[in-house]
Amino acid sequence: MLKAAVVQLCSSNDVRDNLAHIDVQLAPIINEAVDLILLPECFAQFGGDVSAFGKNTTEVRQWMADTARRHKAWLIGGSIPFQVDAGQNSRASCFVFNPQGLLESRYDKIHLFDASVADQHRLYRESSDYSAGDQPFVVDMGEAKVGLSICYDLRFPELFRKLVSAGANILTVPSAFTHATGQSHWEVLLRARAIENQCYVLAANQGGVHSNKRQTWGHSMIISPWGEVLAKAKKDPAVLVAELDIKVLQEIRTQMPCLEHRKL
Repeated sequence: MLKAAVVQLCSSNDVRDNLAHIDVQLAPIINEAVDLILLPECFAQFGGDVSAFGKNTTEVRQWMADTARRHKAWLIGGSIPFQVDAGQNSRASCFVFNPQGLLESRYDKIHLFDASVADQHRLYRESSDYSAGDQPFVVDMGEAKVGLSICYDLRFPELFRKLVSAGANILTVPSAFTHATGQSHWEVLLRARAIENQCYVLAANQGGVHSNKRQTWGHSMIISPWGEVLAKAKKDPAVLVAELDIKVLQEIRTQMPCLEHRKL
């Protein structure tokens, strides 16, 4: 049995203020023996200069390590911009720290959000600020294996199939889903990924109107391998906590062995 915490935020472009706010939100659960903490996409900075931040992430990564160690939990750090190669765009990177505060993995967002949306912002062009990753990642936590994704990745089921083929039984989806797309597609896509892959899905979203006037959907969720919503936030900052029973997951996969029946 694992206990997971999913954090919903309304981040601004002030890095230190955002990190302090997360500390306040996590403080009440420090004695709950949480095994895994998931932060949303852009948790440390929403808006602002992506290029400048991507070149100087040391403070944020140290905060992630310290937070994981303080809570004695795995910390999946949503996403921050991270410049892998000098002179090139940053990656949207999800850093994973173990309970000892050591870096275990880094996943770079594969699918970049270049789309036209029926909201005030209208045109989103992530590829102007970011370069895409190309490598799926599964993190071995011992009792469970966690498949990593970020936001727009949710719309590409083939990625999640690869994660499950690599052993994932928990899928994480840190996000900053827009209000317009979130109200139509957020829950149905999350539940579909849980059902078709027979995995727990942890989805941490941004929620609210941000300092740059963008509006995100919120409604972070924890979903069972049967597609049941175990915990759900509304639109305000929140921390969701739920237990993930890996034995129940294994029973579902045994009783309805869809993954074994795949032909393609």
